[in-house]
Amino acid sequence: MSPFRRIWLWPLLLAGWTIFGLIAALLGEGGVWWILSWLALSSPLATIAICLARSRRD
Repeated sequence: MSPFRRIWLWPLLLAGWTIFGLIAALLGEGGVWWILSWLALSSPLATIAICLARSRRD
């Protein structure tokens, strides 16, 4: 795996998932779309919390 791909793979995937969540929240008509948007938009917060917990543990 190239260094560029190793560094930017997860941030780009997280950005894409967040953009999907924004679009789902704006265009979805309720039901499963709202659930998917909540999951997608809370994933950056969960990622931050996990990284903070790991950094404080070490």
